[in-house]
Amino acid sequence: MTLADVLAVISGLALGGAGFACLSVILSLLAPRAVQRAGARATERPFLSAGLGLLIFLGSAVVWGTLWKIPFPPARLLAVAGILAGFCFAALGGAGLASTLGGAYAGRTGAAATRDDVLKGVFLLEGAALFPIVGWFVMLPAAFLVCLGAGLHVAVTRAVPQAAAAAAPQG
Repeated sequence: MTLADVLAVISGLALGGAGFACLSVILSLLAPRAVQRAGARATERPFLSAGLGLLIFLGSAVVWGTLWKIPFPPARLLAVAGILAGFCFAALGGAGLASTLGGAYAGRTGAAATRDDVLKGVFLLEGAALFPIVGWFVMLPAAFLVCLGAGLHVAVTRAVPQAAAAAAPQG
C-alpha cells in the first residue's frame, strides 16, 4: 500500500463525513418533523428499528440483486433507484439519530434539535464509526440498520397530529 492509497482512503472518509454532516443539516432544515420522528423512533425502539432495517436490507438485497442480473436496462435502472431510495431512508434515519444524540449530549431532551445539536450528533456518530474494528464492523452496520429501519418507518407511516393524539383514549 503506497502513500497515495492511504491519502485516497483518508480523503474519501473526510469527504463522506462532511457529506453526511451537510446532508443531516439540510434534512433537519427541510423536514424537521420527519427528522425528529426518526430520531425518536431510533432512540425509543432501537432493536425494533434494527430488526426492520435488517429485514428490509436483506429483502431488498435479494430483489435489487435479482433485478440487477436481468439483462434489461430498465430493470437495472429500477435496481439502482431502489438502492438509492434505501440510502435516502437511511439518511433520514441518520439525521434523526444524529439530532437526538446531539440533543442528549447538550442536555436537551424532548425539545426541537438545533443545527448545533445535529452537528454534534454527526460528530459523535462519525467518531464512533471511525474507531478501528469495533466501529467498522459492529457500530457502523448496527447504526446503518437502525437508521434504515427508523427512516423507513417514518417515511411509510403518517404522523399523528398532536390534537388527535391528545384526544385518543389511553386504554
